[in-house]
Amino acid sequence: MRPVRFSIKTRFALLAALIVAISSALWGTWVWQNEKRLLFERLEGEGKAMMTSLATPIINALLYEEMGVIVEGGLLDNFVEEIMGSAEFQPTYAFVSDDHGRVLAHNRYTEYGKIYDDPLTVAVLSSGNYRSEISPGTGADRAVLEMAVPLRIYGKTWGALRVGVSTAPLAVQLHELSQRIVTFSVILFIFGTAIFYVVGANLARPLQRLAVIMGAIDPETLRADIPRERSDEIGLLQESFLEMLRRLNRSEEERRMALAHIVQTEKLVTVGKLVAGVAHEVNNPLSGMTTCIHNLESNPAELLKYTDLLRKGLARIETIVRDLSDFSRAGDISLQGVPSDLFFHEAAVFAKLALQKRNVVLVTADDCSPPIILNIDKGKLHQVILNLLFNAADASPPGATVTIRAFPGDGFYCIAVHDQGPGIPEEERRKIFEIFYTTKAPGKGSGMGLAISKSIVEMHEGSLVLDSRDGGTALIVRIPLQEKGKK
Repeated sequence: MRPVRFSIKTRFALLAALIVAISSALWGTWVWQNEKRLLFERLEGEGKAMMTSLATPIINALLYEEMGVIVEGGLLDNFVEEIMGSAEFQPTYAFVSDDHGRVLAHNRYTEYGKIYDDPLTVAVLSSGNYRSEISPGTGADRAVLEMAVPLRIYGKTWGALRVGVSTAPLAVQLHELSQRIVTFSVILFIFGTAIFYVVGANLARPLQRLAVIMGAIDPETLRADIPRERSDEIGLLQESFLEMLRRLNRSEEERRMALAHIVQTEKLVTVGKLVAGVAHEVNNPLSGMTTCIHNLESNPAELLKYTDLLRKGLARIETIVRDLSDFSRAGDISLQGVPSDLFFHEAAVFAKLALQKRNVVLVTADDCSPPIILNIDKGKLHQVILNLLFNAADASPPGATVTIRAFPGDGFYCIAVHDQGPGIPEEERRKIFEIFYTTKAPGKGSGMGLAISKSIVEMHEGSLVLDSRDGGTALIVRIPLQEKGKK
């Protein structure tokens, strides 16, 4: 099995980690923004409440000053100092202005009498409502929350109270909050990723077992030991896989039956081609036997003279019929030990019979010496050799030589059939073993001979090798000398 670079559980864990990371980032951002808003709202709310509570006393102080009851500015400075001394805030400034924006009291005396016409002061004096804004600070004060409350009573505006509060404490709190959020997010990311990895591993484990089972299927039986049935998608996959195996088994059985039928049909065709040669070979002893019987009828005293001739003729006919019957057996290959010289001799006899009426010269050569024992189906391999001989005779010009030669080579028993034909073109060599493919003229060949021959040789765990060139073609049958274990 090829290694998996990114397994399902790895992808699931990576996707889960990405989701956890994005979720943690979004959650942390939302919490931080929400907490920032709440802190600013609380700071502004407390500041507004304080300033609103001081607005009435400041208005009274302005009335008293106008009436001459108190010294001008003294009481207002006390209110400003009270604001600057607040323990709940960190005010950066505080001042009271009249209805024209002129400073009546300020925490910095140098600002006394200055007229403020900035948008915040103008807005609070003109609208008579509370106003606030965030402005850049200086030094440690990165930002200042500026708040302004109108000093208004009975429709008359006396001025405004304005206070600036540092947001540095809020920045510290937000920084601490961001650290806690980051820490919690990292912990959540680690634990979340670990949990999702475990979940992904549990989800992938049945698939891994199924993959191992698929990889261990016996190609001969196409059977698999599938675990117990499941009621989820994996169970559906298992059932689909089993159904696929059942269909493959049916298809394989149909293929084997079709192949056996084709082999048998091709064998019958081959036997038909042998009929002419066999008839001639049988007619010779029959003719002699008929002559002997005629002579015996004429002269019974010469019985002993013709008995031996009759016996030899019958033995010859019996041998031909037995060999032909052995060749014509159908079914799967039946391996048995056969001496190589006997096998080649029988193949040469069949070759002589098969090519007897062909206008070619048959040359046989057995170079396998000493003989060896072959573990073969003799009839099937005879059929292969005859198929090759018929093809060689068809491809050779009249009077050419067709050679059948046996020889050992590299742990194989080899039989080569040579012809003297024009050879096979390069573009057709890859197709000649395909079933129903033929280079013969229409009606001259079925296109099954070489395909069936190759199948029979492969049943013996051998190979059928093509060697074609200008001036001749050789087809070599290679049968292993030792039996190999089937996978």
